[in-house]
Amino acid sequence: MIKDLEFATPESQGIRSEDILEFMDYIAYRKINLHSFMMARNGKIIAECYVNPFHKDFAHRIYSASKTYVALAVGLMVTEGKVKVTDKVVDYLQDYIDTPLDHWVQEMTIEDCLTMRQPMFPDKKSLGEKDKARCYNLMNHSYATYPNGSIFCYHWAPDLLCVAIKRITGMEFIDYLRPIFDEIGVSKDIWCVKTTEDYCWGTSGIVCTLRDFAKVGEFLMHYGNAGGKQLIDRAYIEKATSSRVFTLSANNYDPIRGNGYGYYTWITPDAVLFRGMGTQHCYCFRDKDFLFVCQADTQSPTEDDSPWMYDAVKHLVYDRIGRKKKEGKAYLQLQEALQNMQPPAFGKPHAAYAQEIDGKTYTVNPGNPMGWKNFRFDFDPNGSEGTLTYENDRGVKKIPFGIGQQKRITFPETHYYDKVLGVPADRELDSTAVCEWLEEKKLLLRVYVIDTCFGSMFATFSFKGNEVALAFRKCAECFLDEYRGDGSGYRAE
Repeated sequence: MIKDLEFATPESQGIRSEDILEFMDYIAYRKINLHSFMMARNGKIIAECYVNPFHKDFAHRIYSASKTYVALAVGLMVTEGKVKVTDKVVDYLQDYIDTPLDHWVQEMTIEDCLTMRQPMFPDKKSLGEKDKARCYNLMNHSYATYPNGSIFCYHWAPDLLCVAIKRITGMEFIDYLRPIFDEIGVSKDIWCVKTTEDYCWGTSGIVCTLRDFAKVGEFLMHYGNAGGKQLIDRAYIEKATSSRVFTLSANNYDPIRGNGYGYYTWITPDAVLFRGMGTQHCYCFRDKDFLFVCQADTQSPTEDDSPWMYDAVKHLVYDRIGRKKKEGKAYLQLQEALQNMQPPAFGKPHAAYAQEIDGKTYTVNPGNPMGWKNFRFDFDPNGSEGTLTYENDRGVKKIPFGIGQQKRITFPETHYYDKVLGVPADRELDSTAVCEWLEEKKLLLRVYVIDTCFGSMFATFSFKGNEVALAFRKCAECFLDEYRGDGSGYRAE
């Protein structure tokens, strides 16, 4: 079991080091912002990799992969005879209801929620970024479009189950799972973001290490059995990891979203998956006892969760299992590659034009969406780092950065959430920052927030004589909103 952290060479488990190296080459080619990954076969770890500043003890948000943990908690309740999946959800949420409910909502079952076949859709205002009553709003400010248990629609049903679990067991779902976590070796450090209604946000909130993520994946892959102990009813896990509803709705087939959905799991022709925003992925290839897990931040306006990672693992590693190759040079190369994997780079670290802007203050024209008033770049003489100083609507801020390499920093805003959804952290979030020259007079500043919240901000500064154009793009859920938009300015005399 992965619990025992037993390592083995890929070749001893029928996998070639060359194939894992090719997978890593593909990650580098695609410039994927991967933070860590693990491959295991037959319960033995054959590859484990962390990209600086991440490491084996780093607790990483896994976003929607959290939903599968909620399904496991429901499975434990079923095993203990506390509920049946045919139970009506409203029976456990009466104190959250103060308006008449549509009859389809009244008939909605636990299984309807587990399979994302809930009939309800919230009003636009009821689940906004700063929402303070998610479960209440779902129950009282939703409308039903079709019968419960009919159409797949990826939505916020896990919120309802998280509250129901707490009502039934007297514990948060993550605490209720602790006996299972102990059996499979999940650390005590795993935790979950809460909502302002004071329940753990199983829709998107779990924070855990890569190894803990892998241990839960192995448990699911083995049908709820750990070390010969059947901890969750096997029949429930079989339902949870088989297609209960067809998911393809348009001409956009891919192997993940175009097949089926179980109980907060995605079903492909070869594997069972649970996955979260930004590529927090776990793939369970049962037929070959092969497990892949990764943590990353690939949030993007166009390809936040495309199937490229799954395709790479399947075609470059899984499909090739069993090809014979003796351990040798490739294995040594793989060990070196696993120790030295680097984050993506997009430009050159230095440009002669840096001397022209070093220490110069630029005034930003009023009306820009970021609320910036001015900024200045200062580059250290050693050429390895620098600082962006700017003034926005909240005061004077500084972003230190590495030149051509990531520098660990804290992001100079304190109003983003941390332990509780929508409640300001009142601290600066851990981040990294790097500056690169895309062109002779075009500078790119990339900031990656790597805290409870994960997200990125790409700021491009294009200089033309005494003028400058600013283009800010952010990829983050519920924060960094003040760091998106376009603007212009000029060098102050």
